[in-house]
Amino acid sequence: MNPLSHALSRNGNNFDLVRLLAAIAVVYGHSYLLQAPDGTTDWVQNALGFDGFGALGVYAFFLLSGMLVTASFDRQRSVPRFVALRIARLWPAVAGGSLVTVLLIGPLFTTLPLRDYFASSVTWANLDNFSTIVLKTGWVLPGVFEHNRFVFDVCAPLWTLPLEVRCYLIVLVTGMLGLLSNPRGIVLAVALGCAAFVFRVHVPHLQIGLRDFSETPGGYSFWPEPFFMVGMLLYGWRERIDINGLMALTLAMVFLVFRDTAGAQLLFYLAFVYGALWVGTTPLLHRFVPRHDYSYGIYLYGFMMQQCVASLAPQLSHVTAVLLAAPFILLCAALSWHFVERPVLKWCRRRLARSDTPLGSGISARDRVAR
Repeated sequence: MNPLSHALSRNGNNFDLVRLLAAIAVVYGHSYLLQAPDGTTDWVQNALGFDGFGALGVYAFFLLSGMLVTASFDRQRSVPRFVALRIARLWPAVAGGSLVTVLLIGPLFTTLPLRDYFASSVTWANLDNFSTIVLKTGWVLPGVFEHNRFVFDVCAPLWTLPLEVRCYLIVLVTGMLGLLSNPRGIVLAVALGCAAFVFRVHVPHLQIGLRDFSETPGGYSFWPEPFFMVGMLLYGWRERIDINGLMALTLAMVFLVFRDTAGAQLLFYLAFVYGALWVGTTPLLHRFVPRHDYSYGIYLYGFMMQQCVASLAPQLSHVTAVLLAAPFILLCAALSWHFVERPVLKWCRRRLARSDTPLGSGISARDRVAR
């Protein structure tokens, strides 16, 4: 038996590796969209017929986040601590990225005179991190990337951050209701989360309506939030979920056998979730776990650097463009982690640490601060 609970209670898991692979998948998936068509398309999307690299990377992020953020609240059971850690994980990297966007990317790539660029209110509006993280406001700079395939869009992946915040609120509210301390309670918490996903409150008249399920995010055939809910369920039933390679292989084979049936997409997602758990827990891959968690930085800066390459050389093949952007993406991600994300997280943990119950007990710091 290799229950999921073992991976959640020790430092020897591979969740940082899963996040790194997810971030790389998102970057690689975007390369097909940003460069001029070169006759190739996302081969994963071609093989599956519904989702490609980018979508699967985002799903993996939300899956791990649902599991690890729920674990974080359950172990702390402190609203102020939970909120502080969530803010410390999401906001500093976005704040640093917005400064890079406004003060570096903008001046280098704008077609406007620098005086007009810095005089524009649109330029400085990008420093409103609350709107970015909560209100789904992307980064748009005057005169920047106006001839790219993705016009003006500096960092498209930002659209997932407000979804992540809403998922955090579900964990917070259901945790305050005491639903995250036992499997049955988590089932109810997930049910409430699914209700929040299905129903929408329309302002200004506060009318409640159903989500329009005919519209999915651009380039996706599904939505990220349900994967967060699945992660919550996985944490709740962690003692009864056994992870082994044979089951992962079996689920993959079942999908391949029934890939042309109506249930193929559901079977794939089942195999995908279990496969992500296997990669995140098997000792075979532990040697490949990175020492530092650059995944969030890669996720944020990847699109930005790819837009720069697309602006300078739109006719490059997607593979060449990715290889050219990769060193700059890695550099930005490393600087973000070492000089922004990790220092803020360490400071926050020191401030919140209690002498009788260290914040790091029971689960590794890297996993607790997962997106």
